[in-house]
Amino acid sequence: MKILKMSWYEIKKVLRNRGVLILSVIIPVILAYFGSSFYPANITQDFLLALYNEDNSLLGNFSFILIKQFLDFESTIEIKNDEQLNQLIKEANYDSILIIPKGFTQDLINRNQTVLYIIPNPHKIQNSMMIYTGFKAVFDELAGIPEIKVGSTTEFLLQGGIGIDETRPKPEIKMLIPRASDGSLVVSPTTNLGINDMFAPIVAVVVILLLSMIGIASSIGQAREVGLLDLYISNGLKTWEFILSKIISYIVIGFVAGMFSWSMFRMLGVQSQANPWNLILLVLISVFSFTSFGLFLSSFLKTARATSFLVTAMIGGMLVFGGVLIPIPTGSILEKIANLFPVKYSLDGWRKITVLGYGLSDVSFEILILLGSGVIFFLASLMLIQATQET
Repeated sequence: MKILKMSWYEIKKVLRNRGVLILSVIIPVILAYFGSSFYPANITQDFLLALYNEDNSLLGNFSFILIKQFLDFESTIEIKNDEQLNQLIKEANYDSILIIPKGFTQDLINRNQTVLYIIPNPHKIQNSMMIYTGFKAVFDELAGIPEIKVGSTTEFLLQGGIGIDETRPKPEIKMLIPRASDGSLVVSPTTNLGINDMFAPIVAVVVILLLSMIGIASSIGQAREVGLLDLYISNGLKTWEFILSKIISYIVIGFVAGMFSWSMFRMLGVQSQANPWNLILLVLISVFSFTSFGLFLSSFLKTARATSFLVTAMIGGMLVFGGVLIPIPTGSILEKIANLFPVKYSLDGWRKITVLGYGLSDVSFEILILLGSGVIFFLASLMLIQATQET
């Protein structure tokens, strides 16, 4: 009961800070509205795109050659059969796979609705969503389907040779989601996915980092700097009770801020295939991990300014080198550095749940990393504070 009262006091102290409340509302709204503009247009050039043509007719092969010429990716591979496709999905050594289904060209000729499929890489959702969004934007803006004019050579030349048939249906771009359990492919129920669906979790995680990590670090540093922790201990409060009250407070604050940010994106049209309870649980675990990390960093220092500076610098490092704002090149040293930060696993799990529609069992690895790191940081913080605190 005493711990809960202290937690409530800590929450009220934060709520009385108008600056924190204003920033908590303004930042998610601004980023949610302008988020997709942060991504440069040419960032996809080095992505690994795989092409699989299932339409082996004469016209199908000709169309495939045209599509390969149309694509301007420096790293493009061609898949020959289903066995190679399944192996590539299993190895996850790609950014996206484009599939031209059987009968695609014939459906074009017959003026039937056609579909092209894109398979995302569950481990590189950020890259895959950029490619998917690019393809969808291109085909959504098509004026029509190219058509070779028929007739005499003179008529062919006078009419431009190749024209545009505006009455022919444009190809739809659909996403095939690889199941985490067996790699089988399932058509995504939504066709309106975009950059914002990938960007939304970033904003929510950034808000959680700012409020939970910096908040608890500053609070712990201030309590140690002014002697408040000494006062609590001298009045019979145990160190673990003090730390637990802080953890609870900033888990609540971070959770509310993260869900508010996510709600703002949903109100502005962001798509989600997540089970709401799965997402809520993942957000709670993420907040616990981030808050414990901030607590751990603050346990080395005894002043609010020093702890705030250290945690702010760490958050900046995670945003830049943790694969948060821009994709990290595969196989680079930055990829190994990103694997050290809990924010990577939170974002990976969040995107798998909301974009791919995965369940908790499909993101069990990310959850275990977040839970394990949170518990380790909490216990290490408790031992460090007890060892360095004057009693």
